[in-house]
Amino acid sequence: MIPTYRGYCMITQLSRRLVIMSKLANFHVKEQICAPFTPMKDDGEINHSFVKTYADYLVQTHFTGVFINGSMAEGSSLTLDERKRMAETWIESSDGRLEVIVHVGTNCIKDSQELAKHAEKIGATAIAAFSPSYYKPENEVNTRKFCELAMKKIPSFRGLKHSKREMPSLHDCSMVENLQVLVGTDFQYLSSLVLGVKGIVTASYLGNITYDMRTAFEAGDIEKTRDIQKISHRINNIRFKYGGSARTCKAMFNILSGMDVGPVRLPLRKLTTEEFENMKKDFTDAGLAGIAKLK
Repeated sequence: MIPTYRGYCMITQLSRRLVIMSKLANFHVKEQICAPFTPMKDDGEINHSFVKTYADYLVQTHFTGVFINGSMAEGSSLTLDERKRMAETWIESSDGRLEVIVHVGTNCIKDSQELAKHAEKIGATAIAAFSPSYYKPENEVNTRKFCELAMKKIPSFRGLKHSKREMPSLHDCSMVENLQVLVGTDFQYLSSLVLGVKGIVTASYLGNITYDMRTAFEAGDIEKTRDIQKISHRINNIRFKYGGSARTCKAMFNILSGMDVGPVRLPLRKLTTEEFENMKKDFTDAGLAGIAKLK
């Protein structure tokens, strides 16, 4: 399921890798991309009116783009019409300040094609697609080999988002000539920077942290870079204590930034009051509550 339009496509869902394509020879994703949540009302409907405030926040916390309708956005729980409207809302709300990368992956190739055509029509920067997750692809190839073959056969192919935790694989891919690699594991960002991989796709509440980490690294202050990476690790340690999925991260965004993006949609469930308060206490005790608030 490879789109012909500029954008992204994941090789396999289980491999946690994403490949980048663009019709533009010089197309290059900017260094800090957010994977935003889909704002929801209490009744489970999408809160489109909140997206402008959300976009303003992301711009002020050093994000240069958004990767919408993906996992953290509960994209698989949205209808095609909802996904189209979310794409339109983000493009309008970003007003040219953020690159808008639209995830178009579904379990139906026809639906993905429809979403891809819509994204191109409304002027999205790029598209992305997880592979089908019900009827899964029957084969999987080495990521670097795939990239090398794709660059020869797919004119629009430009790069890879790598969310697998094995650093040797990331390093291997980063050595492919003219291939842009983005990292999707923020708790390994320091290691990625050492390998020359500066681009990152990360959560809404980590904008300032990843920006400060990259800035310190580029200034040669390795000790400060390490200290900032430790903060990211502490945040993620608390996150995974409560599950780590979109329902956990939406609650975290509230605690860390003060911004409420609402509940999750079934089959996910909102954290209970007790779970939320316990997590809030963990962040407070760690000195991290409010760390992502605008200054």
